[in-house]
Amino acid sequence: MKKITVQNMDGTMDEVDLVSSFPVKDINRNFVILSKGESLSEGMSKVYISEVIEENPGVYKLVGISDESIWDRVKQAMKEIVQGG
Repeated sequence: MKKITVQNMDGTMDEVDLVSSFPVKDINRNFVILSKGESLSEGMSKVYISEVIEENPGVYKLVGISDESIWDRVKQAMKEIVQGG
């Protein structure tokens, strides 16, 4: 898995695994799935899903998903990816 470095809101840096990235074309936004290697339970890993915005060429910002309708669309896109669509 590709490792990337993200800056937390408190200014600290974390190295995380980039699990996947994907566009949601009907809302014209891009999202990432990240992992810090944390386990929820046996066989289950905790992942983080965020919108990613390119602020400047090669400089990206992660934005939390707070709008329920966007979150529903992201979940639908992830289902389609898993099902091969």
